Amino acid sequence: MRSARRPGQRVLGWALFLVWAVSLAGLQGLLARHSADAWMPDAALVLAVVVLARCEVGDLALLALLTAFARAATSGEPPLVLFTGILGALLAALAVRGALELSGPIGRTTATALAAGIFQAWISIARDARAVAGSIDFAAAIGTAVPVAIMSALLAFALGPLLARLPGLTPLWSRTW
Repeated sequence: MRSARRPGQRVLGWALFLVWAVSLAGLQGLLARHSADAWMPDAALVLAVVVLARCEVGDLALLALLTAFARAATSGEPPLVLFTGILGALLAALAVRGALELSGPIGRTTATALAAGIFQAWISIARDARAVAGSIDFAAAIGTAVPVAIMSALLAFALGPLLARLPGLTPLWSRTW
């Protein structure tokens, strides 16, 4: 059994999660300027799914909020669109967590592909809704979501264990771990 944690450890853990998520979102934005944006993995969302694999279910809203803050720092999308998209994506990953072990490669890859696909489709739908014409092209939204989902799943498969061991994140793990 783990020893009791001090109250400030979880606060520091969440602060460091935000630092890591902003760093990954910034790196993603920097790389997207110099490469094919359609095939760019969503690194901050991959980190959120990795943390979701081991954190308590009650931390889902805070995890979504901090991930949305990280994405808002490097994105032109409205913060509410980012938060609702990330919350929906993490809820889908949580549903996968009920069936598969997210800390394993199959569960982590599946949950990340689903979460990244949902989030990217949501962003595309929100952009279409804000456009002057106002028509929403669901087929195009799914078409833009598939490459991001594939690349994010590959990133989660390859670097998921490394992301789970980033400094400062262990106070976020559930007490049952």
